[in-house]
Amino acid sequence: MSCYPYSWHGISRSLHLTSATITMSDHSMPLASTSSSSSANRQLPINLFTRSQSDAIPQSTYLIPAQWRRFQLSELINKVLSNTPEHGKKPVPFDFLVNGEVLRGSLESWVKKNRGNDEESQIDVEYVRSVMPPEEAGRVEVEDWVSGLSLGRKGYVLLSSYLSHVQILPLSSASTSSPDALHTLPLPTSLGASSCTWLSPQTQTENILLAAGGIDRQVHVFTIPSLSPDSTSPPRELYTLYGHTSPISSVVGSSTGRELFSASWDGNLNFYVIPEEEPTEHQVAADPMSYLPGQNNKKRRKLEKDMEKAPIEGLTDGDSTGIGGWRRAPDGVLRGHQGRVGGLVWDKLDSGKVWSAGWDGSVRGWEVDTGAAGVLRQGPADKSAICIDQFQANGTLATGNMDRTICLWDTRQATSLISLTLPTSSPIPSITCHPTSTFTLASASYSGIVQIWDIRSPKNALFSVSKAQTKAGEVAEKRKVTKNGKVLGERLLALDWDGEVLVAGGEDGEVGIWRARGE
Repeated sequence: MSCYPYSWHGISRSLHLTSATITMSDHSMPLASTSSSSSANRQLPINLFTRSQSDAIPQSTYLIPAQWRRFQLSELINKVLSNTPEHGKKPVPFDFLVNGEVLRGSLESWVKKNRGNDEESQIDVEYVRSVMPPEEAGRVEVEDWVSGLSLGRKGYVLLSSYLSHVQILPLSSASTSSPDALHTLPLPTSLGASSCTWLSPQTQTENILLAAGGIDRQVHVFTIPSLSPDSTSPPRELYTLYGHTSPISSVVGSSTGRELFSASWDGNLNFYVIPEEEPTEHQVAADPMSYLPGQNNKKRRKLEKDMEKAPIEGLTDGDSTGIGGWRRAPDGVLRGHQGRVGGLVWDKLDSGKVWSAGWDGSVRGWEVDTGAAGVLRQGPADKSAICIDQFQANGTLATGNMDRTICLWDTRQATSLISLTLPTSSPIPSITCHPTSTFTLASASYSGIVQIWDIRSPKNALFSVSKAQTKAGEVAEKRKVTKNGKVLGERLLALDWDGEVLVAGGEDGEVGIWRARGE
């Protein structure tokens, strides 16, 4: 190949994988000889290694031409692994990490920048399979802010908005100019929905449950007879879950779909068990005054005997627009955060544990059976955590914070706090770890940017995309505002990633959809 300083025929003819050199002729070139090589033929001692057993080559120190970049190194790895058309395999693109930083230029440039032209010391280079750049697949416009997104059921996008409804959108129609929602589920309030999640497992195809948190301090659980477009039975709100005194910030369900945790700005986590059979009576009165601060003390009840009750914002001042479902009280209330709770994640390795992140800078692990706070990691008080997720492969937690950082928490070590910090340009309200990778995550920011990160290269994101970017074939002026007149690129509020599809939305009332494969 003419793009290399040496032909592949010459290298493959004399590549000794068990030796400590890559030779360019019939005899070996010792490491010491690199210091006196000409500029065009300089070679550097490189230790190539990977954590992937399927991509591993014999680990040793090889002499690599100093001018080589990512492309040439990737071709070398593929040649050694026989990932070539001659062997009936497609080449695999690789990225290369040097001291935790992605190699973006030549090896020679990295040495000049980081080692002051020291060409004799060995350079440890880790290679990993490349994450492909996100490719836009579609856009969906709604009439108000997008507050929550979930790809928890393959082939569908679940979204909540401040228009006080939850929508189910088939991904197959997302690329059309005017995609129609399969279902639109209105909340019985005009205050808006703040979050959403699927409850029923993917294997359940009938009477599917999903939940939405509301600004009205309630969690609304809906049942859908079927996701088939031919279904004639309408969905309905099955349960309205009470117990919080402030807006809901996050809702998560168990793997069985019969248990649910909600987090709120009141600082509490509420636990609910969804009944197997539909009940015949309510657990909570129609006017649940006792759940609001100061509404249940004896002095207030005595004063209100002869007075008309004043309307309570969010509950009794006309914001209600419907009946709702069976009213239920929490089966447990977990207290511990000294401020608002930003997000929740059900432990992906231990079904008996739930994690919460708070505005008080702490991450807490709760035992589902007892409600005890078994793990507490208190970070800096000014590092308010507003979202949380977990790597399924190793259990590491990731939080998005108001101080414009993403923090990783290794809770397996008793004394560990924040194990790694990724710098961003604005607060991170939503974050999603790749479902199978140990190193890749996606974040959405208040600056309207979606970023994909490899934590082995924490200084910079691998990719950054924005819904304000002009789509191929469009005139740039057409992408300044949505059809509803909202400015594109405003704050993002929600994001989800299933390893193949990535979705993000926020204040511009548009959901961006990208094809984005991780490791």
